[in-house]
Amino acid sequence: MLTGEERVQQESQRAEQESQRAEQEYQRAERLAEKLRQMGVNPDE
Repeated sequence: MLTGEERVQQESQRAEQESQRAEQEYQRAERLAEKLRQMGVNPDE
C-alpha cells in the first residue's frame, strides 16, 4: 500500500509523462503541417 507521499510522487511522475507525451504529439503535428505546406497544402483550412 502506498503512503500519501508515495501517491503524490507517483501522480507527479504520471503527470510529467503525460506532459512529455503531449509535447511530442504537438511536435509531430507541427512537422506534419510543415510537410503539407511544402507540398502546397494549407493544413489550417
